[in-house]
Amino acid sequence: MSDNGSPYRSHLFADELKRVGARQIFTPPYTPRWNGKVERFFQTLKCEWAYAHVWPSSARRIRPLPSFLRYYNRRRPHSSLGD
Repeated sequence: MSDNGSPYRSHLFADELKRVGARQIFTPPYTPRWNGKVERFFQTLKCEWAYAHVWPSSARRIRPLPSFLRYYNRRRPHSSLGD
């Protein structure tokens, strides 16, 4: 899910989505409620993954991202789902 910004409408971004088998969903214009879901996810990523540890490098930080995403999607309690 993304807003309608130009980075998300590029051919490069579309090609990458296709490569990983993802479907792109655009938020309707002027609907901050929808974009809030994306912003909340980014806030969680920053707090619980990116800034939760002191990483020696960006490359070292990226390595555990797939594991964190699995945890986020499968095991992490979500308040919207009643934990």
